[in-house]
Amino acid sequence: MSANTSKYPQPPFTHAIMLYGDRAGSKGTFRFAGFAWIQDTKAILVQGDAQSLSSAAEWRCFLRLTTLAHRLKKPIILWNLPVVHIATAQRQTSLDFAQAIQNAELELLKLPHPIITVFDETYNLTHTPPELIWNDGVVLVAPSDIQPSELEKVKVVQRPTEIAPAILELLRQAEEISTTELVENRQGSLRFLVESRTQFSSDPHYNEETSHV
Repeated sequence: MSANTSKYPQPPFTHAIMLYGDRAGSKGTFRFAGFAWIQDTKAILVQGDAQSLSSAAEWRCFLRLTTLAHRLKKPIILWNLPVVHIATAQRQTSLDFAQAIQNAELELLKLPHPIITVFDETYNLTHTPPELIWNDGVVLVAPSDIQPSELEKVKVVQRPTEIAPAILELLRQAEEISTTELVENRQGSLRFLVESRTQFSSDPHYNEETSHV
């Protein structure tokens, strides 16, 4: 991957280096993909939206970023990137898509370092719950009428200035968990999702309702 030092325009990051994932130098539809620092904490940052990961090539770029985090022993921060939502919509598109998605998912599952997701005030929170599968912590910037989550790994904040402390706290909590437990927690969440989908799909009332959608 080629690199370009850039001043990342959005707090809480104090410094960033964008990485380009192919020989042509294209960054795809990610808003940002590369290294980013919060104070002295360095991470792989991938920022996008529901339209990101729109091709198998971008999933392969995402895989390379995850592999890089593994090799350099750095956490990953996903910003407004609903991986589960996108994968669910695209998995049946083509064999190439399905293979690229599966490879990226497997690398995320076995990553021995924390994965933190941030959804800021511009994001549609309805997609948030399934995203807990791949993450060891989630930061939500939500209105004041949203109640704090009972889950320790979900931090609900009201102001963008609170994002950095929330990320650092979640990283601290995740780093206290053994690598084995991190991986087992993600695998357990994935199994729960698969079992839930199987249960719903076998329900005749569910099939009858979805046939009209």
